[in-house]
Amino acid sequence: MKRLFSIALAAAIATGAFAQLSGTYTFGGSTTVAPIAYAAIEQFQKDNPGLKISYEATGSGAGLKALLAGEISLSGSSAEWSASDLQDAKATVIALDGMSVVVNKNVKLSNVTIANLAKVYHGDITNWKDLGGQDMKIVVVNRDEASGTYASFWELVCQASFGKKVAYTKDAIVTKENGEVAAKVASTPGSIGYVGMAFADQVEKAGGRRLLVNGVKDTVPNVISKKYPLARSLFILTKGDPAQGSVEKSFIDFILSDKGQAIVKSTDFIPLPKM
Repeated sequence: MKRLFSIALAAAIATGAFAQLSGTYTFGGSTTVAPIAYAAIEQFQKDNPGLKISYEATGSGAGLKALLAGEISLSGSSAEWSASDLQDAKATVIALDGMSVVVNKNVKLSNVTIANLAKVYHGDITNWKDLGGQDMKIVVVNRDEASGTYASFWELVCQASFGKKVAYTKDAIVTKENGEVAAKVASTPGSIGYVGMAFADQVEKAGGRRLLVNGVKDTVPNVISKKYPLARSLFILTKGDPAQGSVEKSFIDFILSDKGQAIVKSTDFIPLPKM
């Protein structure tokens, strides 16, 4: 028995199973994925004291661009990119999320359909009375083009309703991250915006409200079952398949582990269903 243990121990040491990782790394990308990344990096560094990792929340599009250019070695993404966009990058699903549609507290509406939401964000509907609300101008709050949430919303709402060639309305307040959307919607009468579900509480705490979408509430069970129409996956992107034993592969494996998925849940995102 002792001999078998010694052989197993020697094999583990030889394969680096007990080796701690070290070095300085820069990750980046999605602002939506950022809370997961920050919390996971903090714990990952505790487990590997020789590591120093930073995460720059620049947006999914900027993150993918930096990854492909070799400026960072791992990128978070809240958008599902096409094969042509990804080029040689590989996407790994690390969590589930939903996009919440939020409005200012003075908007007298409780539900919006995907079709009408598309018309609002295309600029075809500009007054709340046309959606069953009061006679008041709709103030559209949108994300900037670097945002994966911007891309996901466009795909699930505008593209699904109109087709690929449709554009967002130019008459919108443009924001750079979820927290800014929450602040603008909470403080701007007549406004509407969209945020990752984990950020919707910020709007409600400031007095704003969430809307049902197609009559469905943005809840965890509804996202997992895909009953909620604005459900999506969150990703980590790497340039090609990360090498076994690399920091990037080890970090992804950590997030996919029970410990990592507990971090996903602790940051108010939805862990991957167990198979």
